Amino acid sequence: MNDETIIKSDNGIFNLLLIKLYTRQLTPGEKLPSLRTFAKELGVDQASLRIALKQLEMMNLLDIRRSDGVYIQDFKETGGLDFLTTLFSVKEIQENESILDTFLVEEVLSFWSAIYPEIMYMASLKFSSLDLKRFLEILDSQIENIDDIDKLVDLDIKAQEMLGKLANNLIVSLFLNSMAPLIKKMTDMLYRCLTSETRLRFLQAKKKGVYRLMNGTLDLRVSTQNFRKEMEVCRNEIRKSFTEKYI
Repeated sequence: MNDETIIKSDNGIFNLLLIKLYTRQLTPGEKLPSLRTFAKELGVDQASLRIALKQLEMMNLLDIRRSDGVYIQDFKETGGLDFLTTLFSVKEIQENESILDTFLVEEVLSFWSAIYPEIMYMASLKFSSLDLKRFLEILDSQIENIDDIDKLVDLDIKAQEMLGKLANNLIVSLFLNSMAPLIKKMTDMLYRCLTSETRLRFLQAKKKGVYRLMNGTLDLRVSTQNFRKEMEVCRNEIRKSFTEKYI
């Protein structure tokens, strides 16, 4: 990725610094050069750089000390989810998966494998017959388009949004809203890294659960655990695919 190309994009200076923070090109504890020197190094004007630095300070990624200077914070210790969601919304990140190291992919997939089945469980307690019908229609459409990754992702996001609304929980709703860019990226990675056979198995497992829910033979807690196991299978395949691709 070319720094100059990033700087010329929307919010370019902010995006570039965000990437440098994540990739540790800006080291925690490091003191940045003076505003004038740093602006010259980046090839940007001081006013725009000052705004970007202030944005990063508001995200607890920088410590701006008056009359002293700007110090790099460790995002793992001071950052929030807004750091990751903003990072994943940057166009250059979306177009360059190699920036996403295996550690981050593993962390996100581990978290999503734990939380997504629980959201499904909360939603399934409130499914109406019409809701189940709509969910099945989404699954059927995904199965019909099993090799169209973009279509699969769009449909999956639609299903996730539906589940979020049905869960009818403020924290779940706010969480899904704030994590939207990250979730979309992980969903895309999920389907792109899986084989066609594994994608089909994953979707058929969902569909089987919906049918059992419709006829009243589904133990929701057991189903949640089974779905988590299916996600773990997918996670292992993604881990292998990602490692082979970038290591």
